[in-house]
Amino acid sequence: MAAQYSNRHFFRKTPNHYLAQFFAAKAIQLGLDFNSLKENDAEALQTALNKLPAKQITDIEAEFQGVNALACEGGIMALVDEAGFHGDDAFVEEIAAIEGFHAKAM
Repeated sequence: MAAQYSNRHFFRKTPNHYLAQFFAAKAIQLGLDFNSLKENDAEALQTALNKLPAKQITDIEAEFQGVNALACEGGIMALVDEAGFHGDDAFVEEIAAIEGFHAKAM
């Protein structure tokens, strides 16, 4: 049985660097300074997320749930297999250098 998704758990497992990249790529302003934020400060991240419009929160949570579903050995192997199928050797090398399943899945 799959574990139930929770933002706080996701924030604790995902390095701030990758969360900052996600929000920057989506041009989402959380009002947080990720450089000074304590690593994996789930409460601060959840508080900032809660200030966004409900539709935006729903969209973000859906993306995070997708990432969370891939954040395991099987999920990462699926990503690596797909990259190999497309001949993307650079992706395979890059993901191998990343520490942690959630970071790899991001």
